Amino acid sequence: MTADPYPGYAWLREHDPVCPVDDPHVPGRTWLVTRYDDVRACLADRRLGSGAPVNPDPHPPGLSNLDGPQHAGLRRLVAAAFTPAVVSRLRDRTARTCAHAVESFAGRGRADLVAEYTREVPVAVVHDLLGVPEAERAPAADVLDMWYRAKFQQPRDEAKLTEVLGYVRRLVAYKRSHPGDDLPTRLIESGALTGDELEVMVMTLIGAGHITTIQFLGTTILRLLGHPDQRAALLDGDVDWSQAINELLRLDSPDHVAEYRYAGEDLTIADARVSEGDVVLLSLAAANRDPNKFPDPDALDLTRDARPHLALGHGAHTCLGSHLLKLQTEIAITTLFERLPDLTLDIPSGDIDWGYAPTFRGPKALPVTFTPSLARLPTVDGRVCAS
Repeated sequence: MTADPYPGYAWLREHDPVCPVDDPHVPGRTWLVTRYDDVRACLADRRLGSGAPVNPDPHPPGLSNLDGPQHAGLRRLVAAAFTPAVVSRLRDRTARTCAHAVESFAGRGRADLVAEYTREVPVAVVHDLLGVPEAERAPAADVLDMWYRAKFQQPRDEAKLTEVLGYVRRLVAYKRSHPGDDLPTRLIESGALTGDELEVMVMTLIGAGHITTIQFLGTTILRLLGHPDQRAALLDGDVDWSQAINELLRLDSPDHVAEYRYAGEDLTIADARVSEGDVVLLSLAAANRDPNKFPDPDALDLTRDARPHLALGHGAHTCLGSHLLKLQTEIAITTLFERLPDLTLDIPSGDIDWGYAPTFRGPKALPVTFTPSLARLPTVDGRVCAS
């Protein structure tokens, strides 16, 4: 992915807002939609389905690939675990996770925040949500690599898909033999899902629960490093966290495109004639910088009311984990900058290597320097202890 795709998005919005694109990985014709009003309307248009006409996977479709009553029924099974009240119970544990991660490199004076922080925290938090103890988890780098290559890379890596399925099956088997006060246990005890459906649900929750947040934490840190005055206002409490996070999501949408939509009938989007069976790609990132919706859209303004942004979707498939993402972001950013107030990017921002295209966009590494400081948490043999 180009380091800055936004000029291209701007050109498309102005000159070709619903344009045919070449996608060798899907059959038929594919359209890319870039204007805010069109993208928002498409996200709620029932004529654009989320399920491929032919399911290419050896397992049942998950939440992101279903529509109508099937989707609504599955969503109801898990929605209660993602309410603000329930997510808030993870606050203390998330704070400990963030603090331990920062302490692991605070004494060195330099770190790669992607490898050591923005990747570690979301993977830990989603496993906490699912009641999976540390001893049963794969390393965070392996989790990201498995899910990206198996589920989001095109063409997907079939060996990694097999690896993901094996990992999920092990976790489900563990929860069957070690029930707890967690979502997988409740799903198992409800009997509402078959074994395959349960595995797909866990697979979906882990994937959605970490890969977007990893990208967003990286871009958020980068933005706040580049805007010290706005960062200070946020950390001093002069800007509301929820408002700031919505603006950061708008400016740097971690998901650049929504999941594929499939036209169930002939329809018109803007002036484009889309035929039944065509694939429609909805550019959330382009929509969120549409100047007709957001004045001065390329500027970061933490005081902006960016709530109409589409970074977390719209309609029936709006992201279930929005409250969890926002909780993690507030805690992770506060912990990092309060602990290491002189944090500085160690390379020019223009040299950042961006990755995870075409679906996502985030820095692949964030090398930083800071004044080394002694760990504040108890250690054994130089390692930070779990609390």
